[in-house]
Amino acid sequence: MFITRNLNKKIFFYIFGMNLLFFSVVFFISGLCSYLFDDNYLPFIISFLFTAFVGFLLAYRNRNYTSLISKKDGRLLIGLLWLIMPVFGALPYMIHGFSFTNALFESYSGFTTTGASVIKDVSIMPKGLLLYRSFTQWVGGLGFAVFIILFLKTMRNGANNLFNAEFNSIEKEKDSPHIRNTVYKIFTIYSLLTLFCFLLLVRGEMNWFEALCHSFSTISTGGFSVSNGNIGSYSTYSQYVIILFMFLSGISYFLFLFAFKGKWKRLLKDEQLKFYVFLIFFFTFFLFFFEIFFKNYDFFSAIKISLFYVVSIVSSTGFDLQVNSLGMLPTIIFIFLMFVGGCSASSSTGLKIVRVLVLIRYIPVSLKRIFHPRAIIPVRYNGKALRDESVRLIFGFFFLFLLIFLAGAFSFSVMGNGFIVSLSLSAASISNMGPIMGSIAEGFSYGDLNIVSKYILMVLMLIGRLEIYAFFALFSKSVWGRS
Repeated sequence: MFITRNLNKKIFFYIFGMNLLFFSVVFFISGLCSYLFDDNYLPFIISFLFTAFVGFLLAYRNRNYTSLISKKDGRLLIGLLWLIMPVFGALPYMIHGFSFTNALFESYSGFTTTGASVIKDVSIMPKGLLLYRSFTQWVGGLGFAVFIILFLKTMRNGANNLFNAEFNSIEKEKDSPHIRNTVYKIFTIYSLLTLFCFLLLVRGEMNWFEALCHSFSTISTGGFSVSNGNIGSYSTYSQYVIILFMFLSGISYFLFLFAFKGKWKRLLKDEQLKFYVFLIFFFTFFLFFFEIFFKNYDFFSAIKISLFYVVSIVSSTGFDLQVNSLGMLPTIIFIFLMFVGGCSASSSTGLKIVRVLVLIRYIPVSLKRIFHPRAIIPVRYNGKALRDESVRLIFGFFFLFLLIFLAGAFSFSVMGNGFIVSLSLSAASISNMGPIMGSIAEGFSYGDLNIVSKYILMVLMLIGRLEIYAFFALFSKSVWGRS
């Protein structure tokens, strides 16, 4: 299919093996949870043994790898991992009795932090399986590159290429000269956010199991819940805790590092963060007045519902309060916000705010260039002039994103879904926020979709999480061809 190239196969198989070994631990922990709740833990034991065996075999046989990963290799390695790992992740679902398609759908939805589920009644599902679902989101929210870099030996710029393949941003920032130190700090921030979220949730009405699952889903901006009513089943206290951590999870990890170092000026001047906060406040108040005047909600309910949904969507978490009949205007706003997403270098997905900012700022620059064709007028971000090449890549990304969204919506419409449902399905999938569909289309269930629709959704999920250029690189002859 592709032109043969000198791909560093040994390091790929070693990395893949180490990821399987790590993930076998997730199977073991989920099996232990099933045992504690007197559920069937055999599916996890089988998955653990099989995955650990394959992982050990691959890692051991390729342990003497060449310590070199090019930029192309980095993108291919990350892309292939995102393509293959969810297949292994589907094992427990299949052993539990899911069809292959439904198992694969649930697995891809978890790893890509989409949160769409074919399970109609989570109350009858084994606790270990529910923990496992949330665990896959926690792993996917951080990304495979983080775990790879922590596993690998020192290599010639390989860790940098892997990191840049996973965290796409205009500003390729590093907190320290050694990328491993930066990755370790990001992992620490991610883990601490999870711990604090868990501790605050468990102080409310949630038990330790519910608090742990929702902490995993919140910090990863995933959206899986262990309740049929999603977050609407819990108290106002728990809902506000989740709002807080959804908001924090949509912020760039590098801004947390600046904050911990006391670089408050850098934090407060960051244009992406300011626009992120502005979006949330603006649309929260807009929806608040809409709920007050057109839906007759009381003051506090209107504030909570508006803030919850805006933060949930902008952060790309997709948690739902399952409020009936939000109205057409909020639905249109939700679809718009799905495109925007959170900050770059966070667990959020979507276009990312940094790209939206560049697109907005290009408008006055392009007008000035028309009237002053010889003038050098760059697009600026955080006070720095961007190269035209970077701006062109962002425009290309935006138009591809829009084209894929429209193609997805058209496909769902052809398959018999309504206009708004088709638009929402496509937007929610490519932006990785599945649960919100419950409020947009009352009575909607992913389990009722046909097989073709589910596979289209899986492709959209993967494109949204991996990002467009990295996804299409997997199918490009120029990337697979000889350098």
